Amino acid sequence: MNEKTLFTPIAVTGLSMISAQGKSLRDSWGGITAAGKALRPWSEDPSDNLGPLLVASCGDLPRPDDLPATLWASLARTQQLAALAADEALTSAGLPRRLGRASQAMGLFLATTVCGMDKSEQFHRQYRENPERTDTRLMRRIQPYEVLAFIARRHRLTGPRILFLSTCVGSAMAIGAACDAIGLGRVQMALAGGTEALCRLLLSGFNSLRLVAPNGCQPFDAQRRGITVGEGAALLVLESPAHAKARGAQPIGYVRGFGATCDAHHITAPEPSGQWAAAAITSAVRESGLSPGDIGYINAHGTGTRDNDAMEARAISAAFGALGAPVPPMSSTKRLTGHTFAAAGAIEAAICLQAMATGLLPPNAGLAQADVACNLPLVLQSRPARTNAVLSCNFAFGGNNTALVFSRQVEMDHGRPARKGAPA
Repeated sequence: MNEKTLFTPIAVTGLSMISAQGKSLRDSWGGITAAGKALRPWSEDPSDNLGPLLVASCGDLPRPDDLPATLWASLARTQQLAALAADEALTSAGLPRRLGRASQAMGLFLATTVCGMDKSEQFHRQYRENPERTDTRLMRRIQPYEVLAFIARRHRLTGPRILFLSTCVGSAMAIGAACDAIGLGRVQMALAGGTEALCRLLLSGFNSLRLVAPNGCQPFDAQRRGITVGEGAALLVLESPAHAKARGAQPIGYVRGFGATCDAHHITAPEPSGQWAAAAITSAVRESGLSPGDIGYINAHGTGTRDNDAMEARAISAAFGALGAPVPPMSSTKRLTGHTFAAAGAIEAAICLQAMATGLLPPNAGLAQADVACNLPLVLQSRPARTNAVLSCNFAFGGNNTALVFSRQVEMDHGRPARKGAPA
């Protein structure tokens, strides 16, 4: 393999997850591995005619001690989720909540879809009740840059900040871009991931497409009927291994490869053969420099829709066939977290890293009867397994496809060097 094609290993030194299973990485992981029931009926507004659809809500969010109650209440829910995730990730990495020194210059690579749509909906309710008594300040929170700007200001992140709006692959794209920035020496550290909040627009939109499962999603099940809409946030602290070592940080794992392609096929439907999704997977694995047989677990995108799950099954089978390795154990965790759209890639990256760190594979919850057409080695219940490398796949509207490879140790490169010119 040409060493120029290899991905520069990037250390993950901090990690967070806020999900329907818990308001911390520890609680979320405990709920996921226990296949905890986290779905609840949507009840934000009885007049929205959405009926008893089940959603994966994070519930009430605890206010950080340093944020006044009035400020906290004024924030969009995407900002609140991102704030909690940023606090946990920075603490996990052994970093102060406020950075800003030149030696701590950190980039921010963040993804969202709905931005501050909950505040826009609040404004609409006010206007509907009394047009003369509306709070126009609410409209500021809908701006896409607001969530990015708030996190950067709060933590004094003085590196570049980039917002990704590529829907369900957004936070995977954010992680890949952050790794590239570090590998090229443009930043020393980065905070990367995604945040997404439930709102009427998101739920109504997917319900109008008849893509919401009335009783919760069932990824790869023969009777699957659609997605479960969820919310959450996850952030990774990323840095070069040399920078992590210099400050005495202990890596949780390493990002080893990233692949991204586009079907260029349809605005919502995946390209049926899965050839471009497979290309993203093979690119990530080959770029990692790892042996395909090192991959011990796949976290599938697995939304629970008929077309997407079938395409993903074809893509994964084709990719590992091309790589000359059997498909490793895999599961979709979306029954447990809901589909968190722009946050999905980061939440599922955190799940992959936890699978390696704890030696537990999470279950493909919601499966009653496996679709024989998918023919995948699904993990039906949590089980112990030592995995040295894992793969996370995400696919999105517009035909966007991503794959991320993580490893437990940076030395798992079978003697292949990192990319020339990049920091160690």
